[in-house]
Amino acid sequence: MSNMNKDNLSPSTAPKATVAENTVLAKDKGGFPFKKVVFILLIVLAVVSLVLMVLNIIVNSYFSNVATFDGEWSINTDKMNSMPIYKDNEAYFTKNDKLHAVYDQALLNYAQASSDIREDEEVFNYAIYGVDQFAGSGDANADVIMLVSVNKIDNHVTYLAFEPRVFVYIPDVGVGPMNDAYLLGGPQLLTNTIEQNYGLHINGFIDLNMSAFVRLIDEFGSIEFAGDKNFLAKVNEDIALFNSDKSLTGENAVPKATLQDGKVALNGMQTIAYLRTAGAAKSSIANTILKQMTKHIFLRGFGGAKKTIDIAIEEMTVSLSRTDVGPLVSIGLSVLESVETIPVGNMEGRAGVDVGVTCDYDAERAAVIKAIYLN
Repeated sequence: MSNMNKDNLSPSTAPKATVAENTVLAKDKGGFPFKKVVFILLIVLAVVSLVLMVLNIIVNSYFSNVATFDGEWSINTDKMNSMPIYKDNEAYFTKNDKLHAVYDQALLNYAQASSDIREDEEVFNYAIYGVDQFAGSGDANADVIMLVSVNKIDNHVTYLAFEPRVFVYIPDVGVGPMNDAYLLGGPQLLTNTIEQNYGLHINGFIDLNMSAFVRLIDEFGSIEFAGDKNFLAKVNEDIALFNSDKSLTGENAVPKATLQDGKVALNGMQTIAYLRTAGAAKSSIANTILKQMTKHIFLRGFGGAKKTIDIAIEEMTVSLSRTDVGPLVSIGLSVLESVETIPVGNMEGRAGVDVGVTCDYDAERAAVIKAIYLN
């Protein structure tokens, strides 16, 4: 058309070039082969559309099988009133000066955090709860409390691991260990508790029965730790404590671990028992477990990924929507890298106090906000 305009020819009077002539002109004059490029783009578009259609079918198929949280929840007042710490919450904490100070600090932290909830449309926060509903165990509670945050500007993923027994204010309950929120009001009350004690918005939660980890570990192989007889003794001490805490006896009890060739190989239940009672080393142990599980899964390729999803879906309840698929994919891809968790509630200076642990509330709240929103 540009040549036609230079020769003052209108479109109706201009000579029409054949397809072959157009191709020659493109080659001779360095022109752009539009038809060929458009044809290739159409093929690419068709392939991409097909892939997206298949992915959409898979995603929707899996979503339809996931148990979703119905939004209904309430506080178990009978359970709450049976616990001395909540029967008369303030009186419980005023029995000595140290506990009274914890009570006041937790209330002040809640007042400050709940009045300024941080929310960013580019940041997606998801809580993940590992719940200890094992055969023969009593009341279900959250032994693992994590927050996974995705910054969509650069798809940066941040993992935070909360100390389940750190003292916080549980809305409409009182001051107590964080995971008591799950015991008394389930995943929704625990989510509200995290939001209002750390001043951040949580987009949704994944409530995952720890049986899923047990099944996955047993499916793909054991988790190995290098160690000696002293390490083995410590692991078995943790297993015994787990059995005692969960009232697991007889065939439901977790068996002792053994040492072979300088390694302690733990099955699913042994791994969970060791992780639960690991104390300050919990974050490091969790990273070791995650890396080994990821390696086992990917060695099996597509079959390993599918088996993982199938087991997880059977053991989880979610409070998510389809709009969360993008951020969740970023989380899934992040496990291919070296995943490190930031401990919250394990900061230097904490002190054991009766049933829970204290912390520097202002410093920890600021550290959480910074890790999520300012990376």
